[in-house]
Amino acid sequence: MVFKNIADYHLWAGWKMRELLRDVDAETFQKEVGGRSPKDLVQHIVLALETCFFYIDNRKDDAVFERAKRLPRQELLQRWEVLDTRLSQAIEEIPQGKIAVTHITDAPFEVDLVDFFLQYLIHTTHHRGQLAMVLSNLGYDVPGTDYLMFLGENA
Repeated sequence: MVFKNIADYHLWAGWKMRELLRDVDAETFQKEVGGRSPKDLVQHIVLALETCFFYIDNRKDDAVFERAKRLPRQELLQRWEVLDTRLSQAIEEIPQGKIAVTHITDAPFEVDLVDFFLQYLIHTTHHRGQLAMVLSNLGYDVPGTDYLMFLGENA
């Protein structure tokens, strides 16, 4: 049950942030607070998730990273949702096996697939928190996305 909850929580928290971002005007979306803009953070989340599936799918064409950098806001948010959904489904299935991690250190190392996917879930959560701080500093009422809020809302 825990993995299903985590997978559903991931979708729920991402949805809450994307709902807010859909209403942010274009100028504010690019406004920097502390050196980061909402756009920068959303792009980073999308690029991280693209990285996850780049390695999971054993892709060779890395053009996806440049395309993600050029997406307009609504398409960027839509891509984030697609990738969040895919990550949620992967975690919910409790994948078995190992994957070689070749993009973190010079010497590749192996990790369990569950840990690999959890890295991207935790990484996304970290940057969602940064995004909440930036949006709050820009004057937006940012929704709470704590895990217990999710459990309470979905009890």
